[in-house]
Amino acid sequence: MMQEAEAAVLIGDAALRASLHYAPRLGLEVHDLGRMWKEWTGLPFVFAVWAVRRDYLAREPRTVRDVHEAFLASRDLSLAEVGKVAEQAARWEAFDAELLERYFTTLDFRFGARQLEGVAEFARRTGPTTGYPADVRVELLGS
Repeated sequence: MMQEAEAAVLIGDAALRASLHYAPRLGLEVHDLGRMWKEWTGLPFVFAVWAVRRDYLAREPRTVRDVHEAFLASRDLSLAEVGKVAEQAARWEAFDAELLERYFTTLDFRFGARQLEGVAEFARRTGPTTGYPADVRVELLGS
């Protein structure tokens, strides 16, 4: 794809492999989407969100809270044990544990007011051309 397409958006491991291995070899120009968005808007870019519909939350509040708590516990454990996570991941990837640990610790897992602003701004800018609403309303799960 990267040899034939005019452009590509890659995330996660594929993006890491492309920027470290393929781009230099193929003479490709790589841009960090999060950095570009931040420079353009001043807001953080939100790459992923775990979300539920309000009607599902109303029907299954315990399930939603249990899954939410499990995600948070998984995040916290992974960050506390990031060295071990990197070592295990390095067994399956073409990157050493040190590089993976640096990469994992650059990721921002917060989702607060600034991230909500970023999501709203993304929707405002892309909604009119994508068919999705330009005025999304996202609420955080209360504690």
